[in-house]
Amino acid sequence: MVNGFVVYKVFRHKTIIIMTTLIPQTPTTIGTWALLLAKSIASYGIDPEPIFMRAELDLNDAKRDHEARFPVRKMAKVWQWAVEETNDPCLALTLTRYFQPSTYSAPGIAMVSSRNVLEGLQRCIRYFRHTTDVALIETHEQGNTLSLSISIPPQNQPCAIEAIEAYSATAIKLFRLMLDDDFSPISVSFSHQGGLAKAAAFAEYFGCAVEFGQARTELTFNRSILLTPHLYANPALAASLDDWINERLSQFSANQFATKVQQYILDNLLFQKLDADSVAEHLHMTTRTMQRHLKKDGVSFQQLLSDSRQHMAIKLVAEKQLTLTEIAHMLGFADQSSFNRAFKGWTGVSPKQYAS
Repeated sequence: MVNGFVVYKVFRHKTIIIMTTLIPQTPTTIGTWALLLAKSIASYGIDPEPIFMRAELDLNDAKRDHEARFPVRKMAKVWQWAVEETNDPCLALTLTRYFQPSTYSAPGIAMVSSRNVLEGLQRCIRYFRHTTDVALIETHEQGNTLSLSISIPPQNQPCAIEAIEAYSATAIKLFRLMLDDDFSPISVSFSHQGGLAKAAAFAEYFGCAVEFGQARTELTFNRSILLTPHLYANPALAASLDDWINERLSQFSANQFATKVQQYILDNLLFQKLDADSVAEHLHMTTRTMQRHLKKDGVSFQQLLSDSRQHMAIKLVAEKQLTLTEIAHMLGFADQSSFNRAFKGWTGVSPKQYAS
């Protein structure tokens, strides 16, 4: 390990360098978010428990510990089935009726305790990983406008589009709590498709034009309004929460057993054949014990292995250090055509298109 990089030996006269510190673990979301979705489903007269159980999620875990983590891929199934059961494509807006700052746990309280919305937004970006580590959030400033963009890296899919809509809508709800009920962004766009009826419903909620099927998911604000002083700000409380959140985030990845397993897979995937038995042996435990620990983190060994292959494939194709044939061979595919099919399934495009 050198400055956060793992340097691999020469493979067919080429040295491969991979930054392991940037390799994501299995994305999760906080338990309070699952409870908010469950309460929203229940408002339609539908029992949410069977829907969560169908996705192999137990709401009691979140009730016992609001800081519990739920795998995003399983939550994506819950969202899908919830929309089907409620027959409401605007389910994400229903969540705003029951949303409280504490839904985001400590970051939500810190945000609403900020001196102004811009400071709260900065905390939102800094601590977003505490709520969920599935997305990338960035801000872009141009003149007197500030845009908040949300994107999901290919290796973190599937992520429900409704979850992205709900995050955007609840963020506005939080900002309205800090300013007033009339606060609205300048514009809102989503990269996924919507429809005229959905666009109209979202425009009514956001108080501005909402477009679907755009190049990016983005909320644009008037920057000067974001600087309006928050009358009920509590900077001392916000600073105290900052310390707690930072400590929590520093422990977050290290505490997950699944992270350790995936790290070993990523460090060795390219140069040896890995299976559950060999990895468990390296961890000095039985395969059954390893699988039991992984289950507690909401993931299986096979899923970690598949995720690692996907992430490594995307990274190596983007870096263009190796030919596609070499990448396919290193990742254990029978031939390049098999690799091409898998890659298109992951990203929606062929390796050549992704690299161009």
